[in-house]
Amino acid sequence: MVEAVENEFKLTTDAPIDEDLILKRLSGYLDDHGIDYSEKVKSSEDRYFDSKDMELDSMDCILRRKNSSSGRIKLTIKRPLTNDSGMMSRREIEKRSDGSFEDLCAFSEEQFPGIMIEEEPVLIIRTTRHDFEYDGIKLSFDICTYVDGEDTKDFHEIELESMDDSTECDFDRIGIVDFIRTLGFETTVLSKFKRGIIWKSKNSF
Repeated sequence: MVEAVENEFKLTTDAPIDEDLILKRLSGYLDDHGIDYSEKVKSSEDRYFDSKDMELDSMDCILRRKNSSSGRIKLTIKRPLTNDSGMMSRREIEKRSDGSFEDLCAFSEEQFPGIMIEEEPVLIIRTTRHDFEYDGIKLSFDICTYVDGEDTKDFHEIELESMDDSTECDFDRIGIVDFIRTLGFETTVLSKFKRGIIWKSKNSF
């Protein structure tokens, strides 16, 4: 089991975009600033779970099971710390999983004793992620789809995450967050999951 602090700026858009152009603009910005970075692409299906009364959501916490394209299955719990100057800080706890509901419930019980988790996920998010990693920073361009039964919604998100286990918010030293805004993305302090629950509630009417 691994525990760390996650610090990130999130920017998102629901508008149609040229994904190849966005990737080219992001890599070009890093190149123009002399940044030496590595790239990788991965995909996943994230299933989010909660109690019948959405007790975790009411605490701004999440319980997630991630099935990655590599075949790995990982469980994650996130708890809020701060939202400072547009940056989200959350306490993140992760562990490998065998994918069973029993393993999920045992993991949840360790952190949220007495909360009964429902077996059906409350939300599914499918993501293809393009990562650029440099100087302890991860810049991610996510191509995402919310799934709620037969209903779906596509959206895009760019995250700038510090891998340092602190809550310092000055890690964007090359000004890339401001540059991302010029690409049509807006800053948000709501997680993918929280925005997905809002979409799901509106979609149910």
